[in-house]
Amino acid sequence: MQARHVMSSPVTTVDRSTSVDECLRLVGSSGFTVLPVVDERKHLVGIVSEGDLLRARFRELGGADSQPDEMTAGDVMASPVVAMTADAEVSELASAMLRSRLRGIPIVHDHDILGIVTRPDLIAVLTTDDAQVAKEVQHRLDVYGGAGRWRVDVAHGSASIFGVTPHDPERNVIAALADTVPGIAEVHFPPESTSPGGT
Repeated sequence: MQARHVMSSPVTTVDRSTSVDECLRLVGSSGFTVLPVVDERKHLVGIVSEGDLLRARFRELGGADSQPDEMTAGDVMASPVVAMTADAEVSELASAMLRSRLRGIPIVHDHDILGIVTRPDLIAVLTTDDAQVAKEVQHRLDVYGGAGRWRVDVAHGSASIFGVTPHDPERNVIAALADTVPGIAEVHFPPESTSPGGT
């Protein structure tokens, strides 16, 4: 499964001049625990986490006389940023988050932000029930091709789709539809004789 399948999009972003207080308000209203920081071209230049923002805010409260200027995202952001592309595997994202203790990884294309993958996104994938995933894949295939045309079975993130012949012109479309469902790591087309209830 790739980043494009689990990322949150669109993303709430800030620029370097956004105040820490405004960033905290955005964290509270958006539900994101990290905010990418962009420049005037909307290119990724940094990232701020709720922890960075809270530490900065408490420093301001404790030393207002020594810091007369309100702190901004540019003052507290981490840079350079760990970012990945939309085709990055979920395992790569999880490894990077654990290794670097990141709370979120922006997903980019040529510095433009496409989305963000956070720890809750990964937890949702890991805790998704196979039956629910199969139900969603089946729904998408039924909408596309008509109810009952294909049958789906999902085990540990692997989707088996029955009723598709090796030379079916829609084979790639069917695989793509299934692959976009969060929780699907791979798609197979087993021979019909191995289908549930088959002989």
